[in-house]
Amino acid sequence: MRQQFGIDLRKTLGFAALATAALGVAVVPAAGAQESAPGAPPAYEATSSAQALELSLFGQGLVVGEGSSRVAPGEAAADGFALATPVFDGGTSSAVVQGTGSDGSSEPVCVQDFDQVPGLSLEFACSTSQAEASATGAEATSSSTAGRIVLDPVDPLLQTPLSAVVDPLQGGLQTLVGALEPVLGPIGDASGLGLQDTVGDLLDALLDGGDLVAIALGDSSTSSSLEGSMLSTTCVAEGTRIDVLDLPAVGGEDPPPVISVVLGDVSTRVDVDTTTGTATPVANPAGVTIVVPPLGLDQPLALGQTIDIPLPEPLGTSTISVTDGVRGTDEQGRSFATADSVRLDLLNGEALMGGIELNVAQCSSLAGAVAQPAPEQPAPEAPAAPTLPVTGGEDDRSLALAATLALAGAGLALVRRRTSG
Repeated sequence: MRQQFGIDLRKTLGFAALATAALGVAVVPAAGAQESAPGAPPAYEATSSAQALELSLFGQGLVVGEGSSRVAPGEAAADGFALATPVFDGGTSSAVVQGTGSDGSSEPVCVQDFDQVPGLSLEFACSTSQAEASATGAEATSSSTAGRIVLDPVDPLLQTPLSAVVDPLQGGLQTLVGALEPVLGPIGDASGLGLQDTVGDLLDALLDGGDLVAIALGDSSTSSSLEGSMLSTTCVAEGTRIDVLDLPAVGGEDPPPVISVVLGDVSTRVDVDTTTGTATPVANPAGVTIVVPPLGLDQPLALGQTIDIPLPEPLGTSTISVTDGVRGTDEQGRSFATADSVRLDLLNGEALMGGIELNVAQCSSLAGAVAQPAPEQPAPEAPAAPTLPVTGGEDDRSLALAATLALAGAGLALVRRRTSG
């Protein structure tokens, strides 16, 4: 009876061990069956640039009020130039953050009383640049401001070989005035210069305190940022006024400039949802108005319009072009928006070495984002017998497999002993 009980007990224990081993195989999931890895952060870039004034004065070029900002994965950066010439940069600012942190300052960096280009004076020009980045977002900004810019190339012209153009200039103006006398009559009365005044008289008036061209620049700024899933970049260039032939007071009265070009604000913006890559570009070009007080003219110009003002040599043709905004997508799939306000090409005669060229208030913004797919997980290899798929670390899987096989072996041994007995 005790032997029978022992045999039955061994048999029972053997089958229990086999059942337990089978259950162990069933409940341990295969190695590598974790949740799918989340998608990688999106690849993105946003950048804007602003330029308040690009000027060429008789072949000498300079830029006033230029700035840019940019954000991209792991980077936020901004740059500013108060004044840039081929041989001199002044009022420069810069801010760069790689990873996380902050750089730059809101304290402006300035150039004062610039007069190193003959015939040009600039009261001041300043720039600022700032950048900041954290684990969840980034922002970069730039800004520029400038005082009054005056172009009076009269004296330099008289003191250089260019003075040879004065006599032909006088003859050309006399011819032009004679042909346009019925239209230009009011100009002589309002400006204090009669129609028969010579170029010499005009030069004298300018040298007595008048300005050939005076420019009051508006401020410009850029900003690029990532906040949450929203990527944004903007540029704004505020309104500008350009006065041509701003003559000195006559008889105690200060006449208005003979011609004024008045510009509104220019702006561009691109917003991108980084989760979808959807972008919204916006371009707002400036309205431009031409004001000629002696003629009672106060006329807005249409976007995209170009006006040519033909003058006899050596003056050449003067051109005023009003640009429209442009939106689109570049070859890399990034959305862009550009907007300029006005381009003036004044006194383009060959003898004047290119005359005066001005590009005023230019903005550009570009941004894009591409959502990155989740990395592919390698398919689990089919287990080779007698290895059974397990989870956990290598040590855990080895112990579980050893225990399961040992239990199964013990169960088989007990069953065989019962059968042989």
